[in-house]
Amino acid sequence: MLVQADANDLLMNEFEEARIAFDEDDVGYCVGTTHCFYFETFVPLVISYLNEKREEELKKAFVFIERLFTDGDEYIKNLADVSIVESLYYEPDYEKYKEKIFSLCGVLTRKSFEDMERDE
Repeated sequence: MLVQADANDLLMNEFEEARIAFDEDDVGYCVGTTHCFYFETFVPLVISYLNEKREEELKKAFVFIERLFTDGDEYIKNLADVSIVESLYYEPDYEKYKEKIFSLCGVLTRKSFEDMERDE
């Protein structure tokens, strides 16, 4: 099971860009706030993958998100739901990338996006 205490390490171990951002881009202020780290580092990373059409990285990112939903404790599931899915949903270019995002989503990630749409 993926647990809150390991959340930042999960992201940094899976995505080298996240580790570099954590070490070099002064997101150290997010150390105690995992939601901040995911919102400030991972979401922009996913958006850059979308903008640059980096297919392999996108697949890896959405597999990672689905894993947070499937293997995470309640904190990790909330992290995926709020800091990732909700943040992507409210991105200005969401509609532009919605089809691509949905093509990459796992079942639980897609459900989270659909729940966001229903709540609007």
